[in-house]
Amino acid sequence: MSYGRKNTIQRMILIFTLIVILLVFLFPIIWTFLTSIKDGVTAWTLPPKLIFKPSVSNYIKIFKERNLQHNILNSIIVALGSTMIALVLGTPLAYMFARTRYRFNNLLFIFVFMSYILPPIVLSIPFYIIAARVGLLNSYLIVILTHSTFCMAFTVWMLRGFFEEIPAEIEECARIDGCSNFMILIKIVLPIARSGLAATVVFNIILSWNDFMYALILTSMNTRTLPVAVAQFLTPHGMFWGEMCAAGIVAIAPVLVFSLFLQKYLIRGMTAGAVKG
Repeated sequence: MSYGRKNTIQRMILIFTLIVILLVFLFPIIWTFLTSIKDGVTAWTLPPKLIFKPSVSNYIKIFKERNLQHNILNSIIVALGSTMIALVLGTPLAYMFARTRYRFNNLLFIFVFMSYILPPIVLSIPFYIIAARVGLLNSYLIVILTHSTFCMAFTVWMLRGFFEEIPAEIEECARIDGCSNFMILIKIVLPIARSGLAATVVFNIILSWNDFMYALILTSMNTRTLPVAVAQFLTPHGMFWGEMCAAGIVAIAPVLVFSLFLQKYLIRGMTAGAVKG
């Protein structure tokens, strides 16, 4: 067998393997989309029909009858609010961890990061009790504050790695010229680490957008976010498969589109700051 033919066969095997892996990962999304464009009878058909007449009735129902646009707005408010708080509080903290070296530095970093790695169910009940006592239960503020806890921990973890990549000599020169630490962070460090900052923003929005547990426990009908609204199609009277899948596609689509347009920042974040941090 010639080298060229062997190389071609290896390439075809690689492409076939990649296609199979891609289909395995995309199968749940494809199946959810196909179910979302089936009518109520077709969605329950066994074995499932692969050839059918598409319908957008489920999408019309979730917006007209279920008022899903209100839940989308709630998710946007919570995601943007928690991301903003996480950046304002987490960025200086990440810079401190990147530039200071003292005895309990790593221990304090682990303590901050605990709010990200702890399961939400561990903190949900304490947050519920606190919110009920101070009158914040079922409000946007309490959900934003709870999301900002794990978003801030993620911000510190991510940005710390990016800040450590910046040569300290640049900051020393600015300090000699009379810049304070705050001005160095704002005018020098953040512009240099803008790709890491963009990646952090994207990941924080996705984290907040996908949260289910905190939103389930701390919200009411008016403040319910999109993931919780999707789960409401599972009722004691039955499962509305078509509507649930349509709502699921609506919940997934913004994240996919958002990630697609900012994928270079996501790749940068996963390969640089996250590894080094």
